[in-house]
Amino acid sequence: MVAKELELGNFPLVIGGGHDIAFGHFLGINKVIKGTVGIINLDAHFDLRPFHNGGNSGTPFNQIGALLKAQKKTFNYLPIGIRKSSNSAELYQTAQKLNVQYIPMEECILDNIPQLKKTLQTFMDEVDCIYLTIDLDGFSSAYCPGVSAASPIGFQPKFVLELLHHIFNSKKVISCDIAEMNPVYDVDQSTALLAANLIKTVCSFVLGSKFK
Repeated sequence: MVAKELELGNFPLVIGGGHDIAFGHFLGINKVIKGTVGIINLDAHFDLRPFHNGGNSGTPFNQIGALLKAQKKTFNYLPIGIRKSSNSAELYQTAQKLNVQYIPMEECILDNIPQLKKTLQTFMDEVDCIYLTIDLDGFSSAYCPGVSAASPIGFQPKFVLELLHHIFNSKKVISCDIAEMNPVYDVDQSTALLAANLIKTVCSFVLGSKFK
């Protein structure tokens, strides 16, 4: 379905569910896009776990890396918000092996936005288009309790909105997904409302003045 929408010139916006949606999402992108795709992942986790027994929400970007290696393509992956307590030493080793540059959660503060924009710009300049994926568990549980791996250490919404503005200003974003919404754990629908506002923000960037 992602491939079909891209072929029609539309902008796919996928909503999850576990972050395993990212692999299927990328399969659609990879089927249609011939240029270099950069993946920007706003997330507390690398999601680079081994997938010998099948994929899950912790494996999608390792699966994507393996797919691109088999196709002799470059794996351009930038995870933002990596939380040390949420990733094993093995995952850091995997990231190093795959030449994955990452931004730790400690650097994801509003005062550091100018430096992060430079890092983002360097990454975006090296690719033809961008697949943006947002994992809601990257947000602090103060704003986003309705996820399966909640933590008080995480993004502030204003921080993410600042980054999204810069990412979409590149005019390279071709597709987006929002993952890990879990209504079972939500409180006063705060996570659902944050997800809805993210969707509205993405739509406003994509559609511009056409969006009301």
